Amino acid sequence: MLEAGELLELFLWKSADEVNKEKLKEELADVLYSTLLLAHESGIDLNEALMEKLKSNEIKYPIEKSYGKREKYDEI
Repeated sequence: MLEAGELLELFLWKSADEVNKEKLKEELADVLYSTLLLAHESGIDLNEALMEKLKSNEIKYPIEKSYGKREKYDEI
């Protein structure tokens, strides 16, 4: 969570265009490293987890009902 917080801090009170790209690159790498390490230590296959999440989102947010909307799945 610390690394994710540092990543989000880059955007505090700024637009995406104002963010220092080099710092963004570094913080994204830190978040990715932490994610990969946590997945490894937990025995989680991230490719499998991502595919399962995409399938779940496809069911929750069918394109024909949710395209262009902000509502959560239980509100559409």
